[in-house]
Amino acid sequence: MNESIYPSIGVMLWGIVLGLVYFGGLWITVSRLPKVKRQALWMLSSFILRNILVAAGFYAVIRLGWQSVLLCLAGLLGVRLAMTRRINKSLEKGPVG
Repeated sequence: MNESIYPSIGVMLWGIVLGLVYFGGLWITVSRLPKVKRQALWMLSSFILRNILVAAGFYAVIRLGWQSVLLCLAGLLGVRLAMTRRINKSLEKGPVG
């Protein structure tokens, strides 16, 4: 048990960054959708860009082993859970104003 915990924390933080990129990008895409003229192109290009970035991020982690991939995925899904809860709470409050 000589392995350090720091690489595992780093991988999980990397997953959090990937989650922020993916789900933050999705939030930006959806919030700007009503203002965009070519909505389908906007959604498609956002989808492709977000998936390329996350796939590249996971590709960098794959060489560390399947345990690292799971930790990275846990970080990404943790961001999804946190953002979903935050959005649901703001929707329950109702419209502001």
